[in-house]
Amino acid sequence: MLRVRLSKLLWSSGCKYASTSETRIEAIPEETYDAYRQEASLNVSHMKPRHRIIAAGGIPPVEFEWEKTRSAARERFGTYGLESGVDVRQCWPTIEEIEEEKAIGFYRHYLEVLKEVKALEAAKKKKDKDRIAELEANEKRYPGLLAKYQAGQVKKEKEKDAQEVALEKKIREIQEYFGYWIDPKDPRFEVMFQQKQDEEKKAARQAKRLEKEKKTIAEVL
Repeated sequence: MLRVRLSKLLWSSGCKYASTSETRIEAIPEETYDAYRQEASLNVSHMKPRHRIIAAGGIPPVEFEWEKTRSAARERFGTYGLESGVDVRQCWPTIEEIEEEKAIGFYRHYLEVLKEVKALEAAKKKKDKDRIAELEANEKRYPGLLAKYQAGQVKKEKEKDAQEVALEKKIREIQEYFGYWIDPKDPRFEVMFQQKQDEEKKAARQAKRLEKEKKTIAEVL
């Protein structure tokens, strides 16, 4: 007796006999259909048989072409050991692989690597020692450098105070000379201050000349 079913239904249940995920109608024997249904009902995880074997701690069978390659066989032997059924001879490198590894220097002699590691460790120790010595020297110099820095800050503050006093004096002189206050940030500020100085110098020269003339006249009389 034959029954009709959808292969997509069996595929979704995890059955390994479904060969495609496309929906199609095919006729299968009643006994096979019942076996499928029983297997699907027991497979509550919906995992494929291969994955169920791995989850149970078993060794899955070799099913795919990529599993037959040397690299896959080596990995399989490394995972499952002698029980994997892999020929141990496949795990050894070929002559071509050995020659390639020698050409690129993939493997090196133990004594050579040990010598290089010791040299690196010695260089690191020397670097750390030099750094510690530098820190100790800087620590000894720190009090003097700090005092010098603080003295410089005090000097800057004094110079700043002197500059502020001089600026206030210039502002006051300009205000008294021209009769109004002007912002020191104004570009005209320095021009007006220079004008004030020039006029004051000119007035001083004239006063000096007049004083000299008066003295000369007094001597003649």
